[in-house]
This record gives sequence, structure tokens and C-alpha cells, in this order.
Amino acid sequence: MLVKIIDACNDLSVQVHPNDEYAALHENSLGKTECWYVLDCKEDTKMVMGHHAKTKEELVKAIENDDYDNLLNKFDIKKGDFFYIPSGTIHAICKGSLIYEAQQSSDITYRVYDYHRKDKDGNERQLHVKQSIDVTTVPYKPYDLSKQVEETIENGTRKELVSSNYLTLNKYDMTGYNKVKNDKPFQLVSIIEGQGTVEGKEVKKGDHFVVCSDQKEVDFDGTMTVMICTL
Repeated sequence: MLVKIIDACNDLSVQVHPNDEYAALHENSLGKTECWYVLDCKEDTKMVMGHHAKTKEELVKAIENDDYDNLLNKFDIKKGDFFYIPSGTIHAICKGSLIYEAQQSSDITYRVYDYHRKDKDGNERQLHVKQSIDVTTVPYKPYDLSKQVEETIENGTRKELVSSNYLTLNKYDMTGYNKVKNDKPFQLVSIIEGQGTVEGKEVKKGDHFVVCSDQKEVDFDGTMTVMICTL
């Protein structure tokens, strides 16, 4: 597992990641499933998630014709939006976004489109068109947010943003003392709002730490929003 904070000052390339089977066969690696939570964004900030092709043939035709304006599913985002991105999903973070990302520990990325940007020598970035076509899921199916579960905890709420074979992500909105159980190999913890204490030690927005498997319970106290990512 990896957790990242991505501050997008420019549009990132449009990309897609393979599943474990394809990555093992072609890259000797894991695939990559991930999720995004919008920590903040500027007004009218966009995101690319999925595409409009109904068949592989439509996908190939749009890519060959450089028809990304019609192919890509692009829309406005706002603070607090959540997106689950299984392998095979075309996606891109756009300029003006501050994103919390949790993902499988893999760097295998197939670049579909990079807006024809050029480096100082006039060269466009390498694309991975064949691999992208191979691994892209058609048609695109957005994640069903109705699967999310929310419950009241001792002082606040816990919302399970996603639970899959690859990762589980919970968002805790805490308004006082809470004891959080840990029955996983580890917990990746991020304080994304507020401040307080964890096991008596002061924490604040922007702090990140790992809870190891031998710590079966963790004491939180304060007014803060906490992301906890596990397998």
C-alpha cells in the first residue's frame, strides 16, 4: 500500500493501470487499483474519470483519431468528493486539485494521452497506446457510492469509503475521544483536518503515520478528520 498527497499545479497525463494478472505477465509487477479523496480544489477544477466508448472498437477509433474531447469523461469536482479507481479505469487529475490517494504499491502506469505537450527539445512524452487499449475496461462503470457504510462512533462518525480486495479506506470525523481497533497487518493514518492527540502525542492536519500490527487499539482525542487505510 502507498498513500500520497498530490498537489496538481498542472494537468496530469491521462493514464490507466493494469490489473495484477496483466502486470505480472508483462511487467513482473503488481497491478494498480487506487482511490482518490478531494482534500481541496479551486473553483471549476475538473477531473477525468472513465470514458464514453461502448466497445473496444469505439475506444480504438477515438484514440486513433485523437478524439479525446469526446472520449474522456471529464467533470467538475469539489472538496470531499471520493473516487474508487479499479485497474482498467482511464483517469487523470487536473490542475487545481489537492488529492489524497491510496493505492496498491505499484508504479506501472500506461500513459494514454498527454495533451501533446513537448519538452525543451520539442519531444512529446512517450505514450503506451497498445497497453492502454489492452487493459482499459469497456464500457466504463463508475463506482456505486451507495455501497458506502456510515456509522456513529463514541464521539463522531466513521464512513467506510471503500472496501475491496485491494484496499479499505475509512474516514473518521472525530469530535472527542475515540478508541479505534486495529486487527489488520497495519494502518496507514493521515490527519486531513483539525488537530488532537494520538496515544497522547500531539497531531495536526498534514501528519501521517503507520500503526503496526502489534498495536491492537489506538486512542484518538481531538476534533479532526482522519483517514485510515488498510488492506
